[in-house]
Amino acid sequence: MVDIKHITDKRVDLYALAPFSERVKRLKRKSDLVDFTWSDLRLNGSKLTKEGVSSILEGVAVPDAPVLEHRLCENHRTLLGRFEDKLRMGREADSALLDEFCAILSSEESPPYRKGAPLLYHLGFIPGDDDGIPEKLAEMFKALRRAESEDAYAGDFCRKAAAVHMGVLKVYPYAEGMTELTARAAAQFELVRAGYFPVDPDISEPEYNRISADALKTGDPSEFAEVLRRATLKKLDMLEKAVKSGV
Repeated sequence: MVDIKHITDKRVDLYALAPFSERVKRLKRKSDLVDFTWSDLRLNGSKLTKEGVSSILEGVAVPDAPVLEHRLCENHRTLLGRFEDKLRMGREADSALLDEFCAILSSEESPPYRKGAPLLYHLGFIPGDDDGIPEKLAEMFKALRRAESEDAYAGDFCRKAAAVHMGVLKVYPYAEGMTELTARAAAQFELVRAGYFPVDPDISEPEYNRISADALKTGDPSEFAEVLRRATLKKLDMLEKAVKSGV
């Protein structure tokens, strides 16, 4: 298990090397966007390679990729910019912000709420009925803030991000596929809000579904939190190596 203190110490070590060169800054910006976009598409079943996602984000069309995936890449670019806007405003995640994330990802003016109570085979889970979804989301965020005030996350921002992710899945507010995308966006927003950056959870779609299903069954987000800790540490190591090598 990765110790969260190791991560926070590694971040201190990295920023002790500042100021960073323009090349390192460009590397970080590109890495943030590609990690955010490619991991999300991959965990949503896309067969696009990381290189393919990078090409689309650079404005180069990938002939074999569906139009929807090209649009999702651009939507992730928009969403990452929105993260930065919200953080400058000092905004915390809440149900309204989640709806905004979902609307951006789905290219809709308003979030596509689910209808009925779908049987989610990939999660082994049936959410409650579709009545009062906004209220259920608001209550979920209240519960998360209560847990944080009671130090339930023990200063571990990855555990909090994983709890947000699980909370969104448990309500399952949006159409299938969009809920998972939005839950991951909420988790990534928590990482950025904690002063870190979007990461690539280095897991496959089946593994992601299994981890999510187990969290919904047990109510314990620890395994996904560990995935996020490993990914954050890997990103810090990459950036530190880039700075020291003069990239």
